[in-house]
Amino acid sequence: MIRLLRRLRRDERGVSALEFSILGPVMFSFMLGAIDMGRMLYVRQGLEYATEEAARYYRLNPTSATGTITTYLRDKMVGGLGPGVNVAYADTANCNSNTSVTCTMITATYSFSFVASYLGLGTKTLQARAQAVRY
Repeated sequence: MIRLLRRLRRDERGVSALEFSILGPVMFSFMLGAIDMGRMLYVRQGLEYATEEAARYYRLNPTSATGTITTYLRDKMVGGLGPGVNVAYADTANCNSNTSVTCTMITATYSFSFVASYLGLGTKTLQARAQAVRY
């Protein structure tokens, strides 16, 4: 029995497979987490762009209904994620010390779900805001 244990202790075959079985899942989780963070930044940037475009559209078309602006914003959203975007509007009558204009703050939110949910990251609410000055 002791002879068998000595022989096994000197045998190094399969050590790489054992190391990979231990470190492989950890490395895969890091890689998947990095991809998820990149995805989140991509969606966040797309939300910013869509909100700014909607504010610009609202400024150029001040009589448009908020439903039209919401549809415009959702259509500008990247990757077909538009239906998941919630939009809120807040008007300020006295905007920039000028009573003849109305400022509308457009706030868009999106609930981002991570692919690597087994890491316990859950969801994160992304938010973008843009102001439309309407005459």
